[in-house]
Amino acid sequence: MTSITPPPCPDCSTVTERIEAEGEEVWRCTAPDCTRRTYGTGDPDDDDYLPGYSETDENGAVIIFRGNGEVDIEATAELAAQDGPDDEDDGQDPDDEAGHAAPLTAPVRRSP
Repeated sequence: MTSITPPPCPDCSTVTERIEAEGEEVWRCTAPDCTRRTYGTGDPDDDDYLPGYSETDENGAVIIFRGNGEVDIEATAELAAQDGPDDEDDGQDPDDEAGHAAPLTAPVRRSP
């Protein structure tokens, strides 16, 4: 049986662990504060083609990462903007009358 020596993390030189990302063998840094992933080729340009991924932090915020583990700030901000401040209230769009659960207080009048 052949033993594969995991490549070190290109950023912090910590030991990496093998994971599978979209059917590809990828190595992920095991340091708790490093999200770096690599193909383990030693060429950082190769890592630009790793598939992206997302993680949810302890506050419930979704963070989008590029394949190599760098935070994709634009994609993360865009996702956060889609959630918007409405989620802080009741989750309903204030212009969306159908979403309000207030009971009708007057009868609905219809034209004959």
